[in-house]
Amino acid sequence: MAWYFYEAIPESKVPPGTKARCLVEGFDIAIYNVDGTFYASADACPHERVSLGDGGYVDGETVTCGAHRWCFNVRTGECYEDAGFKLTTFPVGRKEGMVYVGFWGDDTVEEEAPTAGFDDAEDDAEAPA
Repeated sequence: MAWYFYEAIPESKVPPGTKARCLVEGFDIAIYNVDGTFYASADACPHERVSLGDGGYVDGETVTCGAHRWCFNVRTGECYEDAGFKLTTFPVGRKEGMVYVGFWGDDTVEEEAPTAGFDDAEDDAEAPA
C-alpha cells in the first residue's frame, strides 16, 4: 500500500489565501493555499455536507463552512466546534505548476499515478486508519 497522487488543479487557480473545489478521480476535493503551502480535504463539511471549496471562507489554516460557520483546520482536519467531527484530509504534492492529491491504495490503482518525485509532497504522510 502507498500514496498515489493524482492531478487536481493548476496552482495558479488557487492564489494564497484562497480555496477551490475540484474533482479528483471522481471525488469532490477542496484545495487550500495557505501562504504558498497547499492542503486538500474532502469538499463536504462533515457537519451538514455543504461544499467547503465553493462556500464559506478560509483564513490561515482555518476553513469556515458557509452553512453554519463551523471551523476546521485544513492541515489536521480538526473541528473547532465539536471534536466528534473531523474533516478528511489528503496529502498534497506540487509539480510543474500543478497541485496533486494523494489517495491511499495498493498496486491495483492506476499505474501512471506517481508515488513520489514532487517538489514538496508529503511522501511520509501517515496511512489512513
